[in-house]
Amino acid sequence: MKLDFNLNLQQQQKLIMTQELQLAVKILQLTSFELREYIQEQLIENPMLEAVEKENPEQENKNDDDKVEYLIDLYNDDRESYYQPDEDEEYVSPLNFVVREETLWEYLKEQLNLLVLDKELLKVGEYIIDNIDQNGYLTIDAENISEKFKITYQEAEKMINLIQTFEPAGIGARNISECLLIQVRNKGYSDKILENIILNMLEDVAEGRVVKIARENGITVEKASEYIDIIKKLEPKPGVAYSSDTVKYIVPDVIVEKIDNRYIVTVNEEYIPDLRINNLYKKIIKDKNSPEYKFIKERLDSALWLIKSIEQRTQTIKRVMEAIVEYQMDFFEKDEELKPLSLHQIAEATNLHESTVSRAIKGKYVQTPKGLFEIKRFFPRGMQSKSGEEIATIKIKGRIKEIIENEDKKKPYSDQQIADKLGSEGLKVSRRTVAKYREEMGIQSSSKRKSY
Repeated sequence: MKLDFNLNLQQQQKLIMTQELQLAVKILQLTSFELREYIQEQLIENPMLEAVEKENPEQENKNDDDKVEYLIDLYNDDRESYYQPDEDEEYVSPLNFVVREETLWEYLKEQLNLLVLDKELLKVGEYIIDNIDQNGYLTIDAENISEKFKITYQEAEKMINLIQTFEPAGIGARNISECLLIQVRNKGYSDKILENIILNMLEDVAEGRVVKIARENGITVEKASEYIDIIKKLEPKPGVAYSSDTVKYIVPDVIVEKIDNRYIVTVNEEYIPDLRINNLYKKIIKDKNSPEYKFIKERLDSALWLIKSIEQRTQTIKRVMEAIVEYQMDFFEKDEELKPLSLHQIAEATNLHESTVSRAIKGKYVQTPKGLFEIKRFFPRGMQSKSGEEIATIKIKGRIKEIIENEDKKKPYSDQQIADKLGSEGLKVSRRTVAKYREEMGIQSSSKRKSY
């Protein structure tokens, strides 16, 4: 009997830990406005929670002290207050940083102008971008483009393929399967089974037909479930985050300020209510014989988990952003381009899991002395230089474009000469890579660029 009790207790504790973790994960990936909405829902659903007015910090401190003393008496587990304000902190209202959000089409044309040199091809690219809908899908085909601009079908398709390499991932696809395929390939997946499921079995994925997917692909149910999880994490409407027919205004989730030659990171909590435990229920929870005890105890645990998760969210986002600022210091201090940066690097720097870093930056914006940015912009992809330094791919392409723009038109550089020139600058790029980047930018070969 005692053994059974211990087993049940262990299972219950494991369940509680899982619920805490799930809540922490959910809270971490919410933006400031999403978190505010979630808190408002919880204030309605959970009578143990109470919002604290921010206008009276002295009273708030007193309530915090009361809450800490009460919880220590109740649990005797050294719980800390999760929401004591920092008296030295000077909060800057996020309304000072309200700006016009960049549209999807502006963002795509920015990338196009950086990569495409030829003016005629630039017009083709702009036309394609103008025909991408608000969900991120291309509404015309290569045949329409080739007819309008009197270019070959292959040239039109090549420009579409170039735009499909732009951010956000999956942009410029002509159907949902192509959209998802672009994303999995960008993530480095090279899996024929995964591609087959995306091309032919999306309805089965949506309906959760795991056994059918496993059987028709000759894989285990566990493996089929893994594939389904991968697909469900992709974005079926990549343009939604940017698209709008009206001017949109956004408030940053994080603020970076330069104060006394130091960069200070503050998580924006202007619109997030501070929470505490409702005093009215303290007497009830102390009376274990009360018929309401079990209900109130469950709600108390839930309230405490929420408060703790919000504090953990603040600390994690701050920690991640501080590491990003540290790594990209040359961007802030010297007006240099962003260095290639991966989630793995920030995970190592902060001693956090890669997935935690990903959730901490998901959909969030940061206001900096250099402007407002989506945090994911600080993670450009790159390649290695001879010295081992990571160089952004887009920077390599920009340099190739610059070299070609300044070449002698009577003696244009070959791909090998451009590769050698980049090599002399410390950029390790092969002739084949130069040719690939040049073609992606719509730049012709040296023989076709030559002027007589």
